[in-house]
Amino acid sequence: MSCQTGIVASPGLSAYLSGPAHQSDRCAKIVIENEALVLQQNRLAVSDWESDWDRNVLVCVEENEPCYVMYRLDKNAVGEYEYVFLSYVPNDTTVKNKMLYAATRATLKRVWGDNRIKTDYMASLPEEMSLQGYTNHVLSQSSQAPMTEAEKELEEVSKNEAVMRSQMSSNSATLPGLNLPITQELETNLEKFKKGFVNYLQIKLDTDREELKLWDCSNITAAELAGKIPEDEPRYHLFNYNHDFNGEKLWKIVFFYSCPGYNVPVKQRMMYSSTKSTFLTGLEKNGMEIAAKKEISEGADVNEAEIYDMVHPQKHASRAAFVKPKAPSRGGRRLIR
Repeated sequence: MSCQTGIVASPGLSAYLSGPAHQSDRCAKIVIENEALVLQQNRLAVSDWESDWDRNVLVCVEENEPCYVMYRLDKNAVGEYEYVFLSYVPNDTTVKNKMLYAATRATLKRVWGDNRIKTDYMASLPEEMSLQGYTNHVLSQSSQAPMTEAEKELEEVSKNEAVMRSQMSSNSATLPGLNLPITQELETNLEKFKKGFVNYLQIKLDTDREELKLWDCSNITAAELAGKIPEDEPRYHLFNYNHDFNGEKLWKIVFFYSCPGYNVPVKQRMMYSSTKSTFLTGLEKNGMEIAAKKEISEGADVNEAEIYDMVHPQKHASRAAFVKPKAPSRGGRRLIR
């Protein structure tokens, strides 16, 4: 299944779909605004679907602004209307827009009615949204062997993942394997952290500038870590845990991804979640050994006993098989695999 974003249809779009107007329209342009699917414009049918295509679809396209277009074909053999679902996500749009529009496609298809969509088509250039661009797509698809429903779903997931990954790189300085750029201040303090000059870093993902930057740099105790977890925004945390183990003094780096819940904007949650793995990979390739990783929702999820168990899980290995597991739930803490 594709990633769900929490985006829903706006009241205006819902009213449009429940009324008769959309039956006479040739196409409708939908965009994502304020975490909702919004009807931006709708255009009447004048002639047959092929004659109407360019004069309706191309005026919906703004070069650097992503959008969806639902285009109505003429009645089929049983007298029903079917639609072409067009997704326009230009190469020059922001990373978060690419991720959001890719992940929300399934939601719009469900809202519109999957059974009414004959085919869907993704484009990244204005000319690809022309009738000729769509025709070329149809011809290329018809030359391929038919796919099963499972194969179609896998292809859809692969397309969405490809859009999310596309052009995530930058000319700015990056850690090895890290797609989003990091500020010079963060790069400097990561080196200080790795060398032991400080034992705690808090990293903020700036969704407007699409970069990772330093938010807090300090020396703290394990007991003070809970007080560093923000209550209203996600963050990444690196903590170099100083402790005794079997009579030996050890330092172990622990990573936390804190996200306070669904009150966080969708775009922000997606950016943090999608960047986490590449951020960790970049750190490890840069010589930083991470002993344990965990996702948390609040400061109460962190205490020294749990940190100790994270870095030395073998302490309870002999008893773990006899402990009844907790029932699954949406909340609480999850280990990051």
